[in-house]
Amino acid sequence: MGFHNIEEINNIVSTIPFIDVLEEFKQVGIFLEGKTSVNLEGLNESLNFDVQIFPQYPLKSHDSEAIKFINKDLIPYNHVMGDGSICIHTLHSPKLKQKLLADFESLKAWIEKYYINKNIDSHYEHIIINEQPFDDIYYSYQFTDVDYSFSKGEFGQVDLTPLSIGVYKKKPISNFLIKSFQPLKKTIKINSKWSEYYMNFEVKNIGLFLFLEDVPAFHNRFAFSNWLELENYIPTDFLQFLNDFQKRNKKNKNTFLPIFFGYKTVENEIHWISTLVKINEIPTIGIPVIDSKGVKLKGQWESKLINRKINWAITRNSSYKYLFGRGTFCDKITNARILIIGVGAIGSMVAKTLVKCGAKNISIVDYDVKEPENVCRSEYNFSNGLYDKTFELIKMLQENSPFVNVNFHNNNEYFESFIKAFHKDKEAKKEYEKSLNQFDIVFNCSTDSDLMFVLDQLKLSTDLVNLSITNHAKDLVCAFYPNIYNYVQNQFINILDNDVDDLYNPTGCWSPTFKASYNDISLLTQYALKEINRKYEENKPKDNFTLSINSENNTNIKFTQY
Repeated sequence: MGFHNIEEINNIVSTIPFIDVLEEFKQVGIFLEGKTSVNLEGLNESLNFDVQIFPQYPLKSHDSEAIKFINKDLIPYNHVMGDGSICIHTLHSPKLKQKLLADFESLKAWIEKYYINKNIDSHYEHIIINEQPFDDIYYSYQFTDVDYSFSKGEFGQVDLTPLSIGVYKKKPISNFLIKSFQPLKKTIKINSKWSEYYMNFEVKNIGLFLFLEDVPAFHNRFAFSNWLELENYIPTDFLQFLNDFQKRNKKNKNTFLPIFFGYKTVENEIHWISTLVKINEIPTIGIPVIDSKGVKLKGQWESKLINRKINWAITRNSSYKYLFGRGTFCDKITNARILIIGVGAIGSMVAKTLVKCGAKNISIVDYDVKEPENVCRSEYNFSNGLYDKTFELIKMLQENSPFVNVNFHNNNEYFESFIKAFHKDKEAKKEYEKSLNQFDIVFNCSTDSDLMFVLDQLKLSTDLVNLSITNHAKDLVCAFYPNIYNYVQNQFINILDNDVDDLYNPTGCWSPTFKASYNDISLLTQYALKEINRKYEENKPKDNFTLSINSENNTNIKFTQY
């Protein structure tokens, strides 16, 4: 079966000025294969490439270009894969000629940048590791920053805590966190900088570590594949440590042991990679020590590495820098001590969004229970059944980020009962003010007008933000302390078209509530949070604002600032 017009491809390639066709393209299995020569100014001699075109060309193969330019002599250069293929990326085009010309131009650009000019990229590329399953199961280990500087040759024990059993590339995977390091020659434990929740997980597995400092790879890119290639990297005392560990754990001889190797990348950042070995297959052997005269020294042995394949497991740097590297809120929010009052539809979305955007310290308060009908318009899950909202939300937030500390704020009935009952008592008001002022930002998402009234009477140094939504989520009102109560009441009563008749009345003697889908509420809530983040990031005045959906086309959002 032919996927391409071979004659057309040969004609196009032959017209490229810097290309000589050494062997025309022909069908080989499902691929087209040919050979070309590149001649450019700055080259001492031409570079030859075997060219392979995939059946889906000019479309991509997953995220990669469906054409390969291969020259194994170029492997030492940047952006060349282990098979000698050049790593190129060009813009999408379904037109064969346009795509072919763009891809050969990309090859030309690579030659000029990395082969002729020998440029070095400003960003770091991790070494290429052949990660493999063991007994048909993948093992992954996630690590983060520690407050410690490892020394070259330092080694010891790693404490591991299990995360979950999942599916990875259609096979089972066991996921672990690196909880701490214990150097052999120091009486210290080096804890990872996970949140309190994860640091309280029980240690159920251990591994060993050795800090190499240097990158265990050929050309600084391709990880070693045989233990003998590590001979000049691993000190003899670590080999002896491996042998001693093996002797102490003979009963667990078939147990997998992860061995972590650390090395420095950019700006002295440490990366860890891991190999897995069975305890009875640790790749060392003891040989007798021989003196200068060739005589074996009685009772003296030394450990040597043996010729054996390295089985690399999966490691990932899950530090805050990388976990949230693709986008966070500004530091004034992510580093803030945040309280969320009321974690229903709006409050649960605010909480989850803050955590997804890098918030590190959140407290929540709510007296209510999640019922099945709450699920459709909030962040809660049906699978948990009936649940106190605060307990379920804390669990969800902790599962979303290993860097957020989430807490209950005092008693969950504190605001709903005591603060209303004692809001006229001077001493009690001082305690409420003290309690709230320990936070940098307080979001009131309770939709409780009484509570809004009480909070507005307090003397607060914290930033109090009130978020309310009208029926059918036609409008969102965001108000900043002080004078929140009067502003919000005026918006709902005199300005906004808030339908108070078409409410949701559940079966039984329950209070009616506003109607709105998850999409309706989320649309306005996310817009509001984006604007709040902008105000903090750009040091803008914290002016009140409303967001209103255009009822005619249901798409335009009107932003009104006061």
